Amino acid sequence: MKLNKQFTAIAKSLTVSNLAKEMMNYKKSLAFIGLLTSSALALSSNPAQAFNFNTSTDLGSCSALASPFTSSGLSSTTIKPNCKTADGFTITPNPEGKELQGKKVNGIIGVGVSGKKPVRDVVGGEIDYGESIVLTLPNPKDVLESIGLSFLYRPGVFADKVWEAARITTNTGLKGILTVTGQTSATWSFPDGGLVTNLSPSKGNGGGYYDITNPFGNAKFDFLTLTPFTYDLVDQKSSANSDFALAHATAVAKAVPEPTAIAGLGLVGGLLLTTRRRKAIQS
Repeated sequence: MKLNKQFTAIAKSLTVSNLAKEMMNYKKSLAFIGLLTSSALALSSNPAQAFNFNTSTDLGSCSALASPFTSSGLSSTTIKPNCKTADGFTITPNPEGKELQGKKVNGIIGVGVSGKKPVRDVVGGEIDYGESIVLTLPNPKDVLESIGLSFLYRPGVFADKVWEAARITTNTGLKGILTVTGQTSATWSFPDGGLVTNLSPSKGNGGGYYDITNPFGNAKFDFLTLTPFTYDLVDQKSSANSDFALAHATAVAKAVPEPTAIAGLGLVGGLLLTTRRRKAIQS
C-alpha cells in the first residue's frame, strides 16, 4: 500500500511538471508569433514625408519661396509653373498658363496662383475664383497625415465679406470643406476624419493658418485638388469671395502586409502549437 502511494505521488509530480513545461513552451510560441507579426506590421509603414513653407528646408525646387520675403508684412514672388519639394510632393497650378506664386502675410508663408494672364485674378499668391492647385503625393496610394492652409479669414478682415472656405477633393472622389468660424476656429466637413488646429489667427495681424490632421482618415489616394468655396451671394470674381494658400502637407505610405505573409505566420503558429500538443499527449 505504501509503495502504491509513493508511485501515485511520483506520477502526479511528473504530470504537473510536464504540464508546467508545456505551458511555458506554449507561451514562448505565442510570444514568437507575436514578435513575427509585429515585425511584419512595423515594416509595413514608411517614415512620414513632409514639407512646410514656413521653413527653408525640404522645399526642393520650391526653395525660391523661402528667400525673397521680408520678415513681416505682405510680399510675394512668382516661381516656376510647378515645383517639387525635396520630399517628393508635386505642386501644379490651374488653369494652364498660370504660375505658382509664394506669398507671406504676418510671418506665414503660403503658395497660391499668380495674378498673371491669361486669367488675371484680384489676389495674387492665393487660390482664387476659377483657380486651383493640384498636390500630388510622393508615392501612389499614400495616406495624407496633415495639410495646412493659410490666409483664410472671417468677414471684415482684409476686405473679405464672407467666412472664407477651402474645398479639398481627392482623385478618388473624397471631398471636404474647411470653413473659418471665428478668429481661431474652423470646421472640417469630411465626416470620417479631420482634427482642425489654428496655427495663426484669422484676424488683421494673423496669417489665417489652419492644420487639418488626418483629413480623410486612412484613405489612400494619388493627388488632391484645392479650390476656393464659392458663395452665390457675392460677386464670384471679386476678392470678397474665398481665397487661400497651401502652407504645408505631410504624407506617409502605410502598406498593409501581404495576405500570403499573414497566412504564413498563421501556418507557422499552428504548426508550433500542434507540435507542442502532440508532445503533451505522448507524455
